[in-house]
Amino acid sequence: MYLILGCGDVGFTLAKKLREKGEAIRIIEKNPQKVSQLTELGFDTAEGDFTKPETLRDSGIERAEVVLIMASNSEVTERGLGAINQVKLDLGIDPIIIARSTDTLEITDMKEYGAAEVVASSEVLADFTHQKFQEFRERIKERQLRKVLERIEGKMAIILQDNPDPDSISSGLALSIYASAFGVGSDMVYGGQIGHQQNRALVNALNLNLRGAKEVDLENYDAYALVDVSTRGNCALPEKIKPNIIIDHHSVVSEEIEADHKNIVKVGATATLLANYLRYGGIEYDESLATALAFGILTDTLNFTRNASHLDFITFEQLLPLISEDLLKELQSPPVSADTLEVIRKAIRSSRVKGGYLISNVGEVKDHDAITQAADYLLRREGALTTLIYGIEGEKIYVSGRTKDVRLHIGKLMKDIYSKIGSAGGHPTAGGATIPLDAFDETKENMQALRGAMDRAIGRKFWETVGALKSER
Repeated sequence: MYLILGCGDVGFTLAKKLREKGEAIRIIEKNPQKVSQLTELGFDTAEGDFTKPETLRDSGIERAEVVLIMASNSEVTERGLGAINQVKLDLGIDPIIIARSTDTLEITDMKEYGAAEVVASSEVLADFTHQKFQEFRERIKERQLRKVLERIEGKMAIILQDNPDPDSISSGLALSIYASAFGVGSDMVYGGQIGHQQNRALVNALNLNLRGAKEVDLENYDAYALVDVSTRGNCALPEKIKPNIIIDHHSVVSEEIEADHKNIVKVGATATLLANYLRYGGIEYDESLATALAFGILTDTLNFTRNASHLDFITFEQLLPLISEDLLKELQSPPVSADTLEVIRKAIRSSRVKGGYLISNVGEVKDHDAITQAADYLLRREGALTTLIYGIEGEKIYVSGRTKDVRLHIGKLMKDIYSKIGSAGGHPTAGGATIPLDAFDETKENMQALRGAMDRAIGRKFWETVGALKSER
């Protein structure tokens, strides 16, 4: 909750912006006429003098994560800070306090009185607080996570998304280090495989000991955290186990998930969120983790060209002085395996393009992550705005889509087309699908027939949906 003390023009503007964000707000105002007006506008407002500790106690300050003192009079602000300090001691609370000042010379004094932030301009304060909203939110989330970890006794499983990418791996490592600072040991657990050469390079460079889900008994852990994933559909967490912690940046219906600590917010990378847990927790870490987190942000935002938020930019800027440039270069340009090059070769040979939509069936592959790399690579082909590459690994068909067509949301499109026969989804520029082989009558024993069925149900269906090929129905 945000507790606003004093509500003149600046306080009112700030209250409106916070309410637009869906935040819980309570206002304490001394002027009864203003109290009446604010109440009529639907704000939770109480009349009182916030320079008196009893008023603050009655205001429900113990529920406030952030207290904003909006008084224009510096003497009133300082008396308010004194009252807050008294209540903090009495109630054992520690909210973040932001104060307004009309004179830059007063900033040092107000910080000594206990204000975490002091801004001297009325206009700047409203804009500053609105712009800094996400940062305040992450500071609050760090405190909440700390409380959850303090209740955990035993070892925690940090469960990454299946086939974890650099964002997932670096975020899992950051949570492991954060939890260790509060006495909670952990293992990083993943389903699927670590296939992409960038993912393997990250694991090897940091000498990480990731545990495959098939190697461990998840029921032997005392707590569970989902990182870079929110639901069981894309990770190894069994249905009967409830996670204690969920930290993710992928959109999900909030009613679908349940945990003691949830931090699911629309930013470009989960690594952004974990970097801020470390920052606000005051936890030191080395250049390898800083580099890994920066790499995770870069890969998931496609070098800040996809879904990058204000928080991603400022977090990356804060990481820059800490990273190793040599390690970052090594992670960004790892050697490509012979198997991956072979899949790219097959994708080129079997590719077909209609209206800027390229499809390719690569048949059986050893590592389905090579399909994703082929989709990325063929998007460079002249005349191709969108690529859809699909192939078989084990008992599943993997489909990877990429697009540079701004009119298309490839993730939603793939979900609409393939969710009836498998699982699918993704971002505006990148999507994927996994389809079980038993969705088809044909089997591997007759590979030619199976590939034909795949082409009809996957490639041709995609062309029909985007209008590149008229339906024959």
